[in-house]
Amino acid sequence: MVDTGRADAAERDRPGAPVRVPTRLARPFLGLAVAALVAGCSGTTTSDTGTGEARPAPAAAETATDAADSTPLAAPAARAATDATEADEDEDAPRVGTLVEDFPVELLPVPEDAVLLVTSAVPVGESPVREVSLNLRTQMSVGAVMTLYRDVLTEAGFTEVTPPADESGPTADATFTRSGGDELVTIGVLDVDGGRTLTLGGRVRTADDGG
Repeated sequence: MVDTGRADAAERDRPGAPVRVPTRLARPFLGLAVAALVAGCSGTTTSDTGTGEARPAPAAAETATDAADSTPLAAPAARAATDATEADEDEDAPRVGTLVEDFPVELLPVPEDAVLLVTSAVPVGESPVREVSLNLRTQMSVGAVMTLYRDVLTEAGFTEVTPPADESGPTADATFTRSGGDELVTIGVLDVDGGRTLTLGGRVRTADDGG
């Protein structure tokens, strides 16, 4: 009977004979080789830092920066439009403590000692008519205030449409019209704390408007 152990040893000792790895040792080496191959393939999909986080594309970052830099270019135009709108509104806004521009003082005079409260004179659309208001305080008597405006308005062609009233008391009011009622002025005077408060409002054509 041939001794297989000696035969195997003789076979290994023979020059040029292939080296055989026992089956129980070959399996672990095979597993390590496969793991190394998989790790090498997956490594091509990770970032340089090894964290697995993808870096943003340079083109996208540059595009976002350019868009952010270009956004404020519209701001000056928007501010200019807002300033122009505010200027137009302020031009017709009532004035406190002073006489508004273009107020028709030739038709609605202001007493010399008057303390102006609020005034306004706003054009009505494209027509020559203006909406006017006048609020002031004066030391003139109720009768004197009413006489001042009655004389000026009736001389300008206005007609008083309210019945005569006793103007020696603490209050008085009157309404005047012209141009078939297209122009209207109402006046009220009130005696308060030793002075008179005048409230005047209506719509009129001024001399510059062809009134």
